[in-house]
Amino acid sequence: MINSKVFISHGDLIVDKIYDADLHLIKQDGGGCNWNDLYNLSMMGETCYAIGSVGNDAEANIALQSLRNSGVNVDYVITENKHTNVMNIIIPNKTLKDNDVIHSWYSPITLEYTMSFSKNLPSRLPEKLESKEIYVILDKFLPVNLAFLKNLTCKHKICLDVGHIRFFEHFTKQYLSSFFEMANFIQLNESVTDLLFERFEVNDLLSFFNLFSFDLLILTKGKKGATYVFRENGETKTVALSPPVISPIVDSSGAGDAFFSKTLREYAYTKVVDTAFVTQTFELANKASRDVLLQVGSRIKK
Repeated sequence: MINSKVFISHGDLIVDKIYDADLHLIKQDGGGCNWNDLYNLSMMGETCYAIGSVGNDAEANIALQSLRNSGVNVDYVITENKHTNVMNIIIPNKTLKDNDVIHSWYSPITLEYTMSFSKNLPSRLPEKLESKEIYVILDKFLPVNLAFLKNLTCKHKICLDVGHIRFFEHFTKQYLSSFFEMANFIQLNESVTDLLFERFEVNDLLSFFNLFSFDLLILTKGKKGATYVFRENGETKTVALSPPVISPIVDSSGAGDAFFSKTLREYAYTKVVDTAFVTQTFELANKASRDVLLQVGSRIKK
């Protein structure tokens, strides 16, 4: 039987430029939370499509080729007369803690702004995918992303990887609700909860969960593990899980993305989200996250 599940992401492709503490460029590769998730899922053997935009520069080739190398279909990525987005990552020369790595939208060399978000992204799912079961991965909340979601007519799930406050801090509660009301699976990290809870006028994870109809909400907490909120037999449950000892961190970029993509894959193939699912999936997702922590770069390896 041919698998009808397809994982897609929608947005501007991004290149990670990774520097050491002396600002020597040590690596360039595709980046961006949503694209890391898509890359990882393709490396796991899933069918994945990128629907988005790149610039007409050398960085576009890096972003596109990285996705192609994992098997992601990039036929629906348009080229625009702009710079491809770049995330600048600086890794200090010391033993790392979770938040030591610097992520900046400004080049540490030229001090130029390196992001340019498109308003002309494809607004509809390609016709060839309309018969599939679609899992949409988003990490941003732009109007072009919302328009794309509202145009979906096929069977689908909306999966939000919310890892940076810069992607939602300028939006109102009413506007953000448009995304969360459609969402099925959400992952947050500790850096976004204060502002997100303030925006939605709640005090904790459970209260936020109860505002919507998510199947699964996860708060990742780095070395402290993760908290899961879900409904089991009509009852809302909260389960906190802690990982074993984490090995020394080489680069923390992408650890949360590895956790998200592994969890999403398990979520896509389960019939029910319950305590047994959460416990088993945490072990798999934590291993994927731990493997990424031991390398330079944000994407899983074979």
